[in-house]
Amino acid sequence: MPSPRADSCLSLLHRALNPPVPPPQRPQPRLLWLGLLLLTTVTAWAALKPSDRFRLRDLEAEPGLTPKQFAGLFENFAYDYSPLVLPPDEFLRDRSGDCDDYAILADHVLRRKGFKTRLVRVVLVGTSIGHSVCYVTENKAYLDYNNRKYFINLARSGESLRSIATKVADSLERNWTSATEYTYTYDEGIKHFVVTVVKKDPPERDADLRQNAAP
Repeated sequence: MPSPRADSCLSLLHRALNPPVPPPQRPQPRLLWLGLLLLTTVTAWAALKPSDRFRLRDLEAEPGLTPKQFAGLFENFAYDYSPLVLPPDEFLRDRSGDCDDYAILADHVLRRKGFKTRLVRVVLVGTSIGHSVCYVTENKAYLDYNNRKYFINLARSGESLRSIATKVADSLERNWTSATEYTYTYDEGIKHFVVTVVKKDPPERDADLRQNAAP
């Protein structure tokens, strides 16, 4: 029989060769919370901010950009009317432009993010100059350059041209004469009018309603 001393040596050798495996450690709630906070902070830090200098490619590459987030990026932009639509990077570089520049850029960027957008030009009484906005169907609201400095930067409205025109005119404390939906691409540089509604016409004859009702 082995001696007690030999048994003791064998036991020590076995423990040395087969150390006990510690039980798996459960993640600490505090560490999980800190990790999530760090991830959120890094994500927010990486997102575009109104103080950033950004270009068209930056807006196109911004992940998960929503209409409200897009609108919030322009709070420090100035108003400067031009009869021509500015190239997007010129508008973004100078941080200055008008409602056309803003609405067309919103249409271009948000459409690429999967939103259904429409460009609408509202002509006001006493002027031949129209005011353009970008309507987003999913939000049931439009982006208006006049609202860029406000916290509530999306204006709720019905989808019809008559509803949008009425809301735009009311925000400017004016009346409107006509509203036109149009398309525009930077490559072509030409506005294509899709459909027009005249305020004095009976609402049931509005062309956009007939267009939407068509099979």
